[in-house]
Amino acid sequence: MRAFAVQKFGEAPAIHELPIPAADGAFLIRVCYAGVNPIDFKLVEQLTAASAYPFVMGIDFAGVVERVPPGERDFHVGDRIFGMARTHGAYAEYTVVAPGVNTEPLARIPDGVTDEQAAALPIAGITALRSLELLNVTAGQRLVVMGATGGVGGYTVQMARSRGAHVIATVRGDADEARRLGAEKVYDTKGVDVIGALRASHPDGVDAVLDLVNGKDAIRGDAEILKTGGNLVSTLYAADEEWFAGRKITAYNISSTANPLSSPQGLNEVASMLADGTITARIRSTVELDRAGPMFEKLRNGGLRGKAVIRL
Repeated sequence: MRAFAVQKFGEAPAIHELPIPAADGAFLIRVCYAGVNPIDFKLVEQLTAASAYPFVMGIDFAGVVERVPPGERDFHVGDRIFGMARTHGAYAEYTVVAPGVNTEPLARIPDGVTDEQAAALPIAGITALRSLELLNVTAGQRLVVMGATGGVGGYTVQMARSRGAHVIATVRGDADEARRLGAEKVYDTKGVDVIGALRASHPDGVDAVLDLVNGKDAIRGDAEILKTGGNLVSTLYAADEEWFAGRKITAYNISSTANPLSSPQGLNEVASMLADGTITARIRSTVELDRAGPMFEKLRNGGLRGKAVIRL
């Protein structure tokens, strides 16, 4: 099979011809589309000489079941499914997923949802859903989404609007896109003191902030715009929870690997939102596997907005 993978330590990912992975006691899945996420390049940067090689890139996928493990009753050969392939990777013509592992959940693709759309959903969709759960966003509340036009940000804006929240977005050059997603107020960070502008426009503070962009120092500025008792979520593990607690703000750091919604139930929930039109997949780029290299470089350099998928 063809796969975009790192063949040995120190090499850049490239297209390789690899054996179809063994699926003893697991699902063998023919991948139709693979979703692209920032964590994909971060995992490559974390590889060591002791890592298992070849390392196939990618996690999110949509595809067709080719083989099921013994005793499996929920899925059958030929089922259209989507989910996460953390162990064997998704940028490949085939992948393997072990049953019953929460970090590698599987779910059926609902009627009316394409494989391409489903591949763009897992990590970003359930991260957005978990963020809103922790932020306790309800109708009438003011939510600031910093980095609103990325994968997680775009889903969060749409989900929050469906709950009746007032969404304020910060972007970098994508103001019109944020408005199309449902943001009522948009701040472009290019040459603008966003914290100062938000403090001026909301002197009583906002209820919640989802920060998808700021590191450990810059994120402390969020305390200046949050009201007492407000909530903050960082997806970069940048929030000093104790520091924010001292300012009567509840801060959370979340990751896709420790997300309780990383489950079949979580996937089904976000897929239902996609099927009923609550959210859209916002796929900006679809490329063939041969173009995965340029896509990877664009992702690593921060030039990829919205969602991108690779067609296998």
